Amino acid sequence: MPTFEFDDNGDTNSGSTVAINFTDDGIPFTLSTVGNAGGAQIIANDGIAGGQISISDFSSGGTYALDVGAGNAPDTNFGASGGNITLQLGSTVSGTWNVVFVHETNTALNQTFTVTSGSASAPLSFATTENFSEIQFSMTSGFGLITVGSLTATITCYLAGTGIATPTGPVAVETLQPGDEILTADGGTTTVRWLGIQPIDTKTATPAKANPICFTAGSIAPNVPSRDLFVSPDHAMDIDGILYNATALVNGRAIYQVAQMPMDGFTYYHIDTGSHELVLAEGAASETYLDAVGRDAFINGHEQADAPIISEMSVPRIVARRMVPQHVVDALAERADALGYTAAAKVA
Repeated sequence: MPTFEFDDNGDTNSGSTVAINFTDDGIPFTLSTVGNAGGAQIIANDGIAGGQISISDFSSGGTYALDVGAGNAPDTNFGASGGNITLQLGSTVSGTWNVVFVHETNTALNQTFTVTSGSASAPLSFATTENFSEIQFSMTSGFGLITVGSLTATITCYLAGTGIATPTGPVAVETLQPGDEILTADGGTTTVRWLGIQPIDTKTATPAKANPICFTAGSIAPNVPSRDLFVSPDHAMDIDGILYNATALVNGRAIYQVAQMPMDGFTYYHIDTGSHELVLAEGAASETYLDAVGRDAFINGHEQADAPIISEMSVPRIVARRMVPQHVVDALAERADALGYTAAAKVA
């Protein structure tokens, strides 16, 4: 997992509504507070080696949020992929603060720490397989100053963490095992035969060929997908009985290619059910594994090296934007309008 050091240009912002935007390892962060009547100040990378955030507050009640990808259509969550999330506090803490890791969907799974002056330079760490949307800082007593040195986590982007529908509810794609039952888009069930694991080396990969395509929540139809869905560029989605490679549907608004991914790499997961069919990823009809690329592209490809070749479904496939019917282009544009995406998002 990468460690984000919060490097930026030494920005300072003060006032009742303040924010600082900065980037670490190509990942955009925003630290902000809204309506803090007591006054507030945020300093990012305040001359301390490696970068450090300083937050000060003059009265309790204000809440600050450290958000990954905030304002970058859409926000991105972070997790641990089965390990620990660690927030390393900086060299100075005064007053008493609550530090809350906010779960992406269920506040009952929030992780809360109480931080006092004795917590300076301490790590706030917990084991988890969950994803989180932001970290909130709120002072509970006294004049408050808290510094933060780094966050160690995996920016998940719903590659790991993508919800696949099963008879008992959605499960994260990376947790699927051979023999697991999953739902098909037509309401039936199918069985996982193998889960292909394909790491991507960000340092050597060409972003336009490797970086995921984001289908923001509701970008295909109302509540489809049910939350932001990230798939590999050539992965196909079904719309009205036609398969569309994800890149063909990019409109730079509600559907876009992620411009930058974590520098230590990321991983795609491919579901092999023994046939080419449609399953539900975040509620959207999405294809299963097809033998278009050799299994040697996967770190565990040897497990299925002798598996029978999977034949493609007998449905049309569109692989380029110029081939997308105008009525589909218009329908996706209408969805982007309805969702408020009036300006182009990042396209690699």
